This record gives sequence, C-alpha cells and structure tokens, in this order.
Amino acid sequence: MRILIIDDDEDLRNLLAHYLRQEFPKVEVDLFDPLVRDFPEASFPLGDYDVLVLDYMLGRGDGLDWLVRFKKRSDCPPVIFLTGAGNESIAVRAMKAGADDYQRKQELTREKLVASVRELTHDDRDQTASPEVAARMEGQQLGSRIRIPGVRVLRLIGEGGMSRVYLASREGDDDPLVVKLLRSEVMNDRKVLERFMEEYELVERIQSRHVAHIEGHGVSEDLAYLVMEFFDGGDLSKRLGGRALAPEESLRIFRELMFALGDIHEQGILHRDLKPQNLMFRADGSLAIVDFGIAKHIDAVDRTTAGEVLGTPRYMSPEQVSGRALDLRTDIYSAGVLLFQMLTGHHLFDGETAVEVALHHLNTPPQPLPEHLAAYQRLLDKLLEKDRDARFRNADEVIGFLSRKYYQGTGAFRAETTVKLQG
Repeated sequence: MRILIIDDDEDLRNLLAHYLRQEFPKVEVDLFDPLVRDFPEASFPLGDYDVLVLDYMLGRGDGLDWLVRFKKRSDCPPVIFLTGAGNESIAVRAMKAGADDYQRKQELTREKLVASVRELTHDDRDQTASPEVAARMEGQQLGSRIRIPGVRVLRLIGEGGMSRVYLASREGDDDPLVVKLLRSEVMNDRKVLERFMEEYELVERIQSRHVAHIEGHGVSEDLAYLVMEFFDGGDLSKRLGGRALAPEESLRIFRELMFALGDIHEQGILHRDLKPQNLMFRADGSLAIVDFGIAKHIDAVDRTTAGEVLGTPRYMSPEQVSGRALDLRTDIYSAGVLLFQMLTGHHLFDGETAVEVALHHLNTPPQPLPEHLAAYQRLLDKLLEKDRDARFRNADEVIGFLSRKYYQGTGAFRAETTVKLQG
C-alpha cells in the first residue's frame, strides 16, 4: 500500500505517517509539503498511490482547489479530506467535489484514520476488514441509496443503537445538514418506527430556538429518515471531555437548558432522555435539545406500557426507574444530574451494571459537592430530591431560583426572560 499526505503542518504529516506505519508495516508513506512544492504537474505519478490525505489549508494553497484539480485526473486515488472543527460547510463542498471521506483534524485519532484507509482500500478479495469497518461500509452503502428531495446525503458520521447519522446538504447550497436514518434491523419494530416518526411531529409542534430544527422526514428505500440542522459546536459530552466545566459555564449551560425545558414543557411534552449527547451547541454557543425519540406528550405518558422503563440509566429520575407515571419533574431531575456532572466532571452515580446505576437513583443519597462548589449545594439538593413532591415543580421555578440566588441585579436573565414572557 502507498499513501500520499499533503499538509503544510510538518508535525501533523509525521504524526499521520506514524499512525499508518504502526498499523500497516509494509505501507509506503510519502509526505508532500505545499509550502515548499507547488501543485503537482501532470507528470506527477498520482495513480501510484492507493489513498491521498489532503488538508483544506495548505499555507499558500487552497486544499479545495487542489482537490478539484486532482479529481479531474483519471488516475486520482480515493481522497481523505482534512478539515478543521466547525468547517462542515467546507467538508460539504469537498464531498461534493469528489472527496471520498473527511475527518476533523482536531478529532482525528489513529483509529479513525486507519478505519478510513481500510474502508477506502477494501475490495471483495480482502476478508480482513474488522467488524467496525464492515459496519461503517454497510452504513455508507445505505446512505448512498437514500433519495431525499432537495437533499444530498454525503457521508456517514455517527452510529447509535437505533439510527445512523449522515452529513448532508441541500442541493442548492453548501450549508451542512444531518440526516438521521433508522437502522434497518429495527424498522420491523412497529413501536420503534412509531417513536422515530413521532419525533418529527413533536419537535415541529415546539418551534423553539432551544430545540433542534427538523426540516423534514419520510421513508426512502423502506428506511425512515429525519433531516435536521447541523450543530457546529458538537454536544455536551464533547465539551466536557471527562472534565468539569467552570462553575459559571456550568450554570450558563444549565440556565439555557431550563429555558429549553420551559419551551418543551409548555407544549405538554416530556423529553425523558436528557443526557450530554442530546444537548447540542451551535456555532454561536447557543444550546438546543435533540433526540426526541422517546419523548411523550404529558397526556400520553400514563398510557406507557406497564413496567416499561425508557431512558438512559445514568440520568433517569427515580420515578422512571420504578416505572411510575411521569410529569415535568422527571426532566428537572435529569437536568440536575447533568448539572452535577458539569460541576464535578464525574457521574452522580456509578455501578457495575446499568441496573445497579439505576437503583442508585432510587435508594442512594447523592454525594455532597466539594467545598469549593458549596454555593451550588442547595440548588442541586432541590433538583435531585428523590421525592418529586419536594423537587422544583417546573423549569420556571428553577429559573426563578437561579435569578434570585446567583444573578440578582446582574441582568443576566432579563433579556431572555422578557423574550419568554412576550412569546
């Protein structure tokens, strides 16, 4: 195997080459510095390479322009295009120009690079593909079959237990979108399909800037899909990175989450699955809630199958764990668990199994905050009451508490509160 890396950062070129040589002992890796060498002439043996890794910033050159020029050559190999975080519009343009994969440089790991190379060099004679690569190839093939009016599905960017997530764009521009595709193996589950399609109807009803904007939904190739906005800032899990946030930042995000829950609850909808992966950030830093796949209208909650437990154990309320009927206070509790994680950098409860973690929510008192966070103890105590009658009743009560306790006289809540009241 022979791979060409074109990047103006010597350290990154060497790091990527190191990753490849670790995984593929017989690989030949050639490093091309665009600060020293101009765009390769027609005589350059591009066809000798199995994969080309190309950065979008080349110092004095434009990676997108180089990509377009390379793709005009009949001997151009598959291209992995490198972008910066938050440059999905460039990634969209690159994929439309013929790039075969894209990777965010800030998030590019050895595993991601190797998986991409293995996928792009795989053929029917190669029986060594790992299960991860095989699953990714299957997902990419599914994405290429989907036909959505006015939308172009570009690349698989994530997978979950219920769905696959793809980078996409409108046909008429380069603004990134996300297509969420229900996994084929669960399409035959009527309940799962109903929840997936109900997600669109619930979110469409809310119409809040604190909720992900969904542009459409439907079925293609017998696969159900949602089309939604792309979030440049990633999710809360990425922002946490296993560490605590500054208390002020934690409180700011928590405050936004309360306004989001206020908008949702006003429509009589419970989310029921708040967790870091479901809190997304736009480029301007604003927060939006995603994944309403198990959300319910409050009037329908008591019709949930007896004993059915839905949600993520680390963030479940005690009443969710015990399978009782739910109200607004279940989301308030889960938000409190998230605040604890943001303030401390670790989970409220841990355990060997999901059941053990869930039972802690029923039976184990939360550990107190460390002394330097003592100012937030009363807030957390009232959010995490196991007896929901002692908990905050709704998001407005939480917002009022925050305003009195932490923002009195600062005006920090004034503008958003005014908007909420006027709305």
